[in-house]
Amino acid sequence: MDDYNNNNNKQPKQDFDPNLGSILTLLRDVPILNTVPSDAPRTPISFALYESGGTRRFYVFFNGAWRYATLT
Repeated sequence: MDDYNNNNNKQPKQDFDPNLGSILTLLRDVPILNTVPSDAPRTPISFALYESGGTRRFYVFFNGAWRYATLT
């Protein structure tokens, strides 16, 4: 029987990735831009949201370039 379904109704133990704190710090202050990001950020990995009219994109900067995924 797993930890969740035992008689004490305890929640199962969750192991978190040790890098989770770093990732959450990066995501905490994600800017929302109305122009496409072009300058290199201060950190080697960075995130930005872009919105202009009906276009919405999630930008990620890594390996020296901005890359994006279109949001719906």
